[in-house]
Amino acid sequence: MDRDKAPGPDGFTIAVFQDCWDVIKEDLVRVFDEFHRSGIINQSTNASFIVLLPKKSMAKKISDYRPISLITSLYKIIAKVLVGRLRGILHETIHSTQGAFVQGRQILDAVLIANEIVDEKKRSGEEGVVFKIDFEKAYDHVSWDFLDHVMEKKGFNPKWRKWIRGCLSSVSFAILVNGNAKGWVKASRGLRQGDPLSPFLFTIVADVLSRMLLRAEERNVFEGFRVGRNRTRVSHLQFADDTIFFSSTREEDLLTLKSVLVVFGHISGLKVNLDKSNIYGINLGQDHLHRLAELLDCKASGGPYSTWVFLWVGIPSLDNSHSILSHSYALLLLSLFKIPAFVAGRIERLQRDFLWSGVGEGKRDHLVSWDVVCKSKMKGGLGLGRISLRNSALLGKWLWRYPREGSALWHQVILSIYGSHSNGWDANTVVRWSHRCPWKAIAQVFQDFSKFTRFMVGNGDRIRFWEDLWWGDQSLGVRFPRLLRVVMDKNIPISSILGSTCPFSWNFNFRRNLSDSEIEEVESLMQSLDHIHLSPSVPDKRSWSLSSLGLFTVKSFFLALSQISGLPSVFPTKLVWNSQVPFKIKSFVWLVAHKKLTKVDWVPPRSICDMLSTNFNGFGSSKRGIILWQAACITLLWVVFKRIPLNVIHLDWLAACNSIGLA
Repeated sequence: MDRDKAPGPDGFTIAVFQDCWDVIKEDLVRVFDEFHRSGIINQSTNASFIVLLPKKSMAKKISDYRPISLITSLYKIIAKVLVGRLRGILHETIHSTQGAFVQGRQILDAVLIANEIVDEKKRSGEEGVVFKIDFEKAYDHVSWDFLDHVMEKKGFNPKWRKWIRGCLSSVSFAILVNGNAKGWVKASRGLRQGDPLSPFLFTIVADVLSRMLLRAEERNVFEGFRVGRNRTRVSHLQFADDTIFFSSTREEDLLTLKSVLVVFGHISGLKVNLDKSNIYGINLGQDHLHRLAELLDCKASGGPYSTWVFLWVGIPSLDNSHSILSHSYALLLLSLFKIPAFVAGRIERLQRDFLWSGVGEGKRDHLVSWDVVCKSKMKGGLGLGRISLRNSALLGKWLWRYPREGSALWHQVILSIYGSHSNGWDANTVVRWSHRCPWKAIAQVFQDFSKFTRFMVGNGDRIRFWEDLWWGDQSLGVRFPRLLRVVMDKNIPISSILGSTCPFSWNFNFRRNLSDSEIEEVESLMQSLDHIHLSPSVPDKRSWSLSSLGLFTVKSFFLALSQISGLPSVFPTKLVWNSQVPFKIKSFVWLVAHKKLTKVDWVPPRSICDMLSTNFNGFGSSKRGIILWQAACITLLWVVFKRIPLNVIHLDWLAACNSIGLA
């Protein structure tokens, strides 16, 4: 929990509870015990201040503001404990089309699915529509009775439902006007923005819409998109209150969808705001699209940028196209799409200009090459890294997740569209069509990604004996190329060759009789595998060789792609960057290490005495150069003196100073 978030009516931040824990812990435990027993929260404990934050510049109407609740810290602690329990079981009860606030699901899953199925629909030439809806004040209109009923149907026991009801029914509000609380209102429905429980409770409510739509599909009164060779059905995607539907152009299907939304609105309290809802056509003429929009009482959208709205489900709307350059949007883009080379070049040029010239300070020389700047600090750079390599590292995360999330909807969609790779772990990485589909960019990273994967043998059913890296530093096919050339099946799994028990059966299945030299290689191979043990009850696993835990990290992949391992260090990194001196001195020393100071000739000193000598012209023979040189040396030596014990330095400081006349 954030220690310093704005306090609610109690005036306390979370930091107060953390810092004063020894004083208040017994009282806090009593509050929890009372809540656990009765399910009741004192009304003053659950009071809230409402602050209206403008959604856009020049906000005038009340609808232009977003209400945020400032909640007491005591209630936040109670709610956070409930969230911790709730988070662990939501994945069991929330449908796979919901991507928000469910463990194991990520914001970009829905974006990937939407892009892929729309792209496939366009390639096939089939007509279809995408309908994006907007719930009117979604959190504010949730019916408590409906939420309680849904939780009962999902199997939450009466005590849990009583706790949730206690958290909701004791809510009261006061609106902050110029910092003063005005009037108190008791809530009768809705969820608070800022309440840790609200996103999870809303997800439970929104899941009912998914179930209603799935029931309509089962009764064949609504048809979503059918994707790929497996004809995987995708009719909708959700991310919290963002929902998009995929439908055929049949009027009957759209009328069914409209009816489902109306009924859901009546029972849940969530009303669709048709003024902000849009329908998009795929391989569809504008006239036809407008007729379907009239049928749904919504707006028809078209044009070259209209796809942004539904291809980015779950990502907040952009007020203007320039907002996409913000850090969070840029990171999301780099995590799913390949950045064009010219865009990466422009961004890096902006970075270079800002690094050396700042803002409005005129153009200055770029003293250190960009390749050096992009290296890690351990290797003498500033750790910025190439954008294209960071892009590849982020895309590699999908390749790691794919075999580990076999039941996820995005996995099923990718498998249906592209099929399986010959290695049995990945999706097919040969993508010959549209440059827009995300998987094409992800597949291009596969060759680099596979260099750093290893396999841990369990039952041997999924690991290829010859092609996969599971024993030693090279695959057996690389170590024994002559044997690989004469086997019948290069993709045969380990278990098919060795069998499941010792002694191994050694069913190599060669195409012909072996020569004497090949027989010797087989004997060498068999001897090297004497200590292999298969575990029939343990599945095979893939691990990441760059991590001691065997788990993929974007950072490790990025560093590997940057090819920085093994390069000689330029200067003592920790001494410079971790030293207790102002940053401008650190920057100065960094330039000194690279011999890139302007308008001076660098001559490396031979010893510490040389460095301190007033006769050494490190920065030239001018008075300014001599003073500058001494200041630099003194700064460096002071850092060394402060951070390294004298008994480790092995230097007679007094003798050194005497020899140059400084003592």
